[in-house]
Amino acid sequence: MDRSSPQPPQKPQRPTTPPSTQRRAASPPQSAPRSASTTKPERRFRLSTGFLVFIGSLLGSLIGVAADFGQAADTFERVQSLFYPELCIVGSNTILGDGIMMATDWGAEFQERQDVRVTVRGVGSVRGVEQAVNGDCVHILAMSEPMTERQYQLLRDAGITLECAAEIGYDVIAFVSDIQNRTSAILERNLSSILMGRIKNWAQIGNGAPQAIRIFARPGSGTTEYVLLNAAQYSDPDITDNEYFPPDSNYESCSSNTECLDQTLATPGSLYWVSTAWMRTQPERYLRVIPILRGDEAAINPLGDNVNLDEYPNSLIRPLYLYVLSSAGLDDRSEQAARDFLQYVRSVHGQEVLESYHFYTFFDQPNDVDVIMPPGFERLPDGSRPVCLNHV
Repeated sequence: MDRSSPQPPQKPQRPTTPPSTQRRAASPPQSAPRSASTTKPERRFRLSTGFLVFIGSLLGSLIGVAADFGQAADTFERVQSLFYPELCIVGSNTILGDGIMMATDWGAEFQERQDVRVTVRGVGSVRGVEQAVNGDCVHILAMSEPMTERQYQLLRDAGITLECAAEIGYDVIAFVSDIQNRTSAILERNLSSILMGRIKNWAQIGNGAPQAIRIFARPGSGTTEYVLLNAAQYSDPDITDNEYFPPDSNYESCSSNTECLDQTLATPGSLYWVSTAWMRTQPERYLRVIPILRGDEAAINPLGDNVNLDEYPNSLIRPLYLYVLSSAGLDDRSEQAARDFLQYVRSVHGQEVLESYHFYTFFDQPNDVDVIMPPGFERLPDGSRPVCLNHV
């Protein structure tokens, strides 16, 4: 997997200008009339001219800043925002980008609540961990699969601790092929063999035509990691190398969901997996969904309006996670803002935004879907689970 896959640039968010705390100066007392020979009016005129020159210079500078941002009307607010603490949210493309504006909506709403600059970078879950370990600006790590023990240890070795960890919702994964593929469904046990390279032709699964299976996948993607681990029971033995897929398997790398879908539609016998939330951003007539069955039950269309997650294969339902990070190099104000952001996302309003993008609220956990937390955030004997540790 190419962990350096390009990502679409994120639009800067407009911060909210804090109310001014400067009091209006009291009006000076009326002075007695002065003679025409006094020099005070001349001095007052010179002061006013100097002040206007200063204002003119300042406005000229602001216009230059405005040209860089492309929005002159917002210049003053943008300059003020330079003094706000930054909140960097980095990781899963499923949560943070790739055509889904959920994180943008969250950020805009949060900036109306707090004086903070929200920066969103959808780079993939695996690459998000790498950027945090490398010292990049990462206050909140977004992941579409549970943090592994190796990833947790890499963060600790870099001097990074987890202040908060929580699930924020659920996502459903579906498999798509080219629109000419007439395979009606894939059994879970056959899906594992396909992903591991033991089944390489559609004719081998009983209801497929003779055609080689060509699998497309995104290296460094949390979705890729999750499917390989849960549907194929394959764990990458070395997350630091450039070998991501099972050996002797027929995988082809693509850099984004858009590129992967384009190649899937253009390639006979293709197979690709992707979040159904993202699939809903695409033209439905181009989506050839192949249902995954556990047995002889009726196939479920994961793009339907009333999907019962308790009837969907639980290996293809994943919790979505946010982790608040802390280290010696991070601003305390940003850390507190990160905690507040997580609380906002898990609020009713934050969950309404999540559901509007066709994810599923964490308020209603599907049966047999485990929420796996790192050390310190396990479920307590009373059934509750800590979201944040009391370090601040």
